Amino acid sequence: MAFGNKKEKQTLATANRLRKMADEVTFSERPDKTFNVKAFGAKGDDDADDWRALQQAIAFAYNAKGGGTLFFPPGQYRISKPLEVPVTDEEKAVSWVGYSDKTTIIVPSAPMDYMVRMRGGDGHIKGLTFKGSDPFNGSVQHAKVCMLASNIRNKTFSNVSFSWAKVHGLQITEEGNNNLCVFDQSCKFEQNGTVVKGSDGSGSGDKISFSRFNPESSDVHVGAYIKIGSGPGSVYHINSVSRNSITVSPALRNAFRFGTEYKIHIGSGLQTDRGSDNNVYGIYDCHFVGNAGAGLVVRGLYGHNVQGGNFDANGIAGIHIGSGMINTTPAYSNAITHAYFEANGYANVILDYPSGLSIIEPLLAEPVDGTAGGVASIASLRDQPFDYETTSVLHNGRFYNFINETTRNFASNTAETARITVNQAGNLIGSSIINLPSPPKHRFKEELEIYVENTNGQPVQVICDFAKVNNKPGRVGVEAPAGVGYKITAYYSRSLESWMVSHTVPME
Repeated sequence: MAFGNKKEKQTLATANRLRKMADEVTFSERPDKTFNVKAFGAKGDDDADDWRALQQAIAFAYNAKGGGTLFFPPGQYRISKPLEVPVTDEEKAVSWVGYSDKTTIIVPSAPMDYMVRMRGGDGHIKGLTFKGSDPFNGSVQHAKVCMLASNIRNKTFSNVSFSWAKVHGLQITEEGNNNLCVFDQSCKFEQNGTVVKGSDGSGSGDKISFSRFNPESSDVHVGAYIKIGSGPGSVYHINSVSRNSITVSPALRNAFRFGTEYKIHIGSGLQTDRGSDNNVYGIYDCHFVGNAGAGLVVRGLYGHNVQGGNFDANGIAGIHIGSGMINTTPAYSNAITHAYFEANGYANVILDYPSGLSIIEPLLAEPVDGTAGGVASIASLRDQPFDYETTSVLHNGRFYNFINETTRNFASNTAETARITVNQAGNLIGSSIINLPSPPKHRFKEELEIYVENTNGQPVQVICDFAKVNNKPGRVGVEAPAGVGYKITAYYSRSLESWMVSHTVPME
């Protein structure tokens, strides 16, 4: 759901109105095509309503031949209505430039679906804050979305902040060509979204009904989250919304009874909606902090590259990658590299039907209430593996894949797999005892390779104090024959609740 979104063909009236506003302006263009918004009458004094002056400056710049640069001097610019970028007949590069995101701020003074409707490719947005709350009214969150964007191919965002919106900081819709957008130089997505608490819900299967709460009028949208109870398995993805009910996935693990407290986490810092041309985003060293749902929601088709950055104290997850619906195409070929995760609510990364995802050496602190820390904090809301075979994680020097429980393949994974070496001294009598560790808390493939260099004529006993081994009691386990130069491979099968140990194979 895009808040206040209309199809481009329905905006012709708006485009004509903005063209008329541009014609009303008397303005001498500078040779460098820099348009100072104060020359159009904007005050930036945190008192005057600057909507008309800013809207005329925007209309003038986007109707000028070749575009140009809108310059916002330091100040706080209050607006009473949304700012609209017009649909133009030709592609123009128009940049929005402020002094810095700490000194140049646009804020709403009345309720609105979005503060800025951004259109048009090329150009950059730099040194501005779009703040969805009204500082004159107890910082109430007037704007549902700071910026609603479509058809913004090749747009670059640098040192820009989107904060304190009621739902999303920045939402890139499914409309138009939104390829090749870049966010860098510490763009910030902070404190966006709302958390609704209640105890008037009940349901089973995939449907939850409410006796007093109206999800539609409370900005609950497809992609929001409901949390029921605590710990692993307490979060569900909202798949549809009506006046008095929602549907969720996965299906409710237990019947949801009236009187049980729930929390609905509405909104994210940056959400890229699924569209045919929502591909190839670069997100470098950006900050996603304190958003109600996820810091970053990636629903585009492919090619999102997240490098560095901070995902801290988001209500549900730092990053959510995928479609949100089980019967849609995957999110392809994304990468997360050296990102920092801390104090997120349920998980650090939620995977929702990814394909070809690589996560490289993230720093993964344990979430507040949900999954365990480390690799276990990279999780799905569902139990199905989807296309996890193409998802890989390199964490603390070890390589992880998801387990495909249907194949029970004992093939060795990579050189980073944990190893134990057996080289029994000649004067020892009895089996070499290999005690397997406790079952892993995560859903990735946890392989252990046992390299038998020389048993000196004694067998090798593989046992476990915490789980079965090849479906036998753990202290019985598996006995491998005496020998020289072979390898035993074990992995934990969650479906069988047992370590599965291979037959011996020669060392490679």
